[in-house]
Amino acid sequence: MTTRTQRRVDRTVDVGTVVLLLAVFTTCLAPVGDGVRSVVLAASGVVGLLGLVVGAVVHRPRPRWAWWAMALSGFVFLAGLGVRAWTAGRDDVPARLGDVFSLTGFTLLLLALGALLRAHRGLRREVVCDVLVLTCAGALASLRLLVLPALERAGADPAAIVLAGVYPMVDVVILGIVADLLISAPRRPSNRLLFGAILALLVGDTWFGVAEAAGAVLPPAAAQGFYAVGYLCLGAAAVHPSQSRRRAPAPDAGPSPRGDGDAWSPPRLVTLTVSMAAVVVLVTWPTTTHPRLHGLASASTLAVTFGLLVFRAVSAVDGQARARAVLERRTRHDSLTDLANREEVDRLVDGLRARPVPAGSDRWVLFCDLDGFKRVNDRWGHGAGDELLRTTAGRLRAVAGTAVVGRLSGDEFVLATVGTATEVEDLARAVLDAVGRPAQLPGAEVVVTASVGLARVLTGAEDALRDADAAMYRAKAQGRNRWALFDESMRSDAGDVLDLEVALRHAVDADAFEVVYQPVVDVADGRPRGVEALVRWNRPGVGPVSPVVFVPVLEDAGLIVAVGRSVLDRALAQLAEWRRAGAVDQAFTVSVNVSPRQLFDPALPDDLARLLHAHRVPGRCVVLELTESSMLEGDEATLDVLHRLRGLGVGLAVDDFGTGYSALSYLRDFPVTRVKIDRSFVNGIGRSARDEEVVRAVVAVSHALGLGITAEGVETAAQRDVLHGMGVTHGQGWLWSAALPPGELEPLLRLGVPSPGADGADAGDPSPDLRVGSA
Repeated sequence: MTTRTQRRVDRTVDVGTVVLLLAVFTTCLAPVGDGVRSVVLAASGVVGLLGLVVGAVVHRPRPRWAWWAMALSGFVFLAGLGVRAWTAGRDDVPARLGDVFSLTGFTLLLLALGALLRAHRGLRREVVCDVLVLTCAGALASLRLLVLPALERAGADPAAIVLAGVYPMVDVVILGIVADLLISAPRRPSNRLLFGAILALLVGDTWFGVAEAAGAVLPPAAAQGFYAVGYLCLGAAAVHPSQSRRRAPAPDAGPSPRGDGDAWSPPRLVTLTVSMAAVVVLVTWPTTTHPRLHGLASASTLAVTFGLLVFRAVSAVDGQARARAVLERRTRHDSLTDLANREEVDRLVDGLRARPVPAGSDRWVLFCDLDGFKRVNDRWGHGAGDELLRTTAGRLRAVAGTAVVGRLSGDEFVLATVGTATEVEDLARAVLDAVGRPAQLPGAEVVVTASVGLARVLTGAEDALRDADAAMYRAKAQGRNRWALFDESMRSDAGDVLDLEVALRHAVDADAFEVVYQPVVDVADGRPRGVEALVRWNRPGVGPVSPVVFVPVLEDAGLIVAVGRSVLDRALAQLAEWRRAGAVDQAFTVSVNVSPRQLFDPALPDDLARLLHAHRVPGRCVVLELTESSMLEGDEATLDVLHRLRGLGVGLAVDDFGTGYSALSYLRDFPVTRVKIDRSFVNGIGRSARDEEVVRAVVAVSHALGLGITAEGVETAAQRDVLHGMGVTHGQGWLWSAALPPGELEPLLRLGVPSPGADGADAGDPSPDLRVGSA
């Protein structure tokens, strides 16, 4: 519901409520007889009680028990009306039995309203003081105007005298609580109705109190009208639409940075002024009725009121001091993570220079930047990103030890410490391990890594942070999830990255990337069964740039989706061309890497379906390669995307299998069709028994689940033979062919790629490769 609609509904309800209240009050004042007035009063009590119950059930305001207590008080008040009617004119039951119900109802109402005030504002000292000052004024007024005159009347019932003063005094206390609610939220109609309800009850109780004090029976019509209005206002406050906006209590945020300015707001000052003026007038007003009692009560009231005002002023001064401390801390700490902010980090790092360090130690700064944080923000929103930052801050605190931890901005964190090079390197590894653990966010589990730069503090904070930042960029360029130690060659790295991003944006606009293809062969005979599409880039004026360098920048700049879409389009077009030319058979496949951002896009299956139709390529001839981290960060929507892709006949392969978290669960939970064994395990064949056992275990599990297997990075005939013996069916690597442009690869596809290892030769030294979205 929009704000305008809410206001229109509130206004309509308000008008209807006022009309009803005027009608009831007019009926009570009209010459209709006591029986009719009693029926109207009882009906108003019943309606008010039903309103309290319905409001507590429908709107579920917090705290709910307070509204149920208020509803119970309404029931007790209603029962009290019945008891009063039953005991009227009877001598066999206590005359004041109805007052027991009334006092119980007021106690419940007082507790309920106090709970509402505590939930909304907290029982702050100025709130308690204001209510107590108002109570003092109400008590003295009741004594002076009601109790003392009643004591002068001969034959007066002592209980009636006391109750004549108690009821208005309790009403004043309750009125003070509701007034504080009204001051704190003046625009909420339910608060105004509450205030009106208590004010009406106060007038009604005062009316009867004056009657008791004077010993006369005043016309009950007006009092009954006020009671009826009070009961109806209570029910209306509970069912009013604005109650649906009274939800969970506001968390205690501690002292306000503005201090206790609200303690001296104009409404509060008016309340205090009126209360103090009433006390002064009542104290100085001469009386001949029980002067000693009046003097004692006046002196006590003045002392208590003065003490409350002094306490309130001292509390305000203390509140200002606490507010200044809060404000000072907030100026030095990050509001999201409560870590030191940029200014405080600068001050603390500069402070390290003044500290003596042990022999062999230095002052250090570690610059930590999260890899893939933007992807989390894009996928799950800024709320999830904020939660990830808070989680990361907690993990950094846990491993920091004596180091100072701060947040500069965004996903950039800093640790400043004193130690040896070995100790700082150990701290950097601990940071990588801590950040790289899966993080549980609302509705998803994600994994991000960190790139960490290390630099000594040689001059000031600005220079040290700049050097550590440069080292961090070097760590990113080397593949992320690692640390790098600053050296002089890195000074220009940060500027180089910005220049690189600008050049990549131009390349994306001009579609200046090249797609090359590496054969995926049958391990048994070395014949190609498919290709994997890989992206290359020749930077104008520079030459070929390694994917290790530019792919991370594409991801950080948000350009990876556009590049990935272009690679997919061109790969399908190339496969269609080879199929038409007869260079490959109808079962030949093309594998394309999909970045996590593409995978998280619900439109991916529809986009791929259009490309398949446009290029007339069957879905069974396409394999999309996914990273383990992208699946770990996925949710139900991601799983739906994967199932829709499989519905197109497209194969799904887990790339670099074995290098992420919970890899085996993906094979069970996700509709994957193939596993690609990471090159790091393949490289260990013949050198590491442990790596061979890992490969053997992956093969066994894949066979058990009916999944295809491809080994990456096969470089020697010996590796090929071992893999073949284990049951690996497909492989790719320099043993058979490097990644080649389509024109150079097509003749090999027509002839079948010869296996250099067939005669025992190896493939030579391969160069590292990086796929789009795999960093």
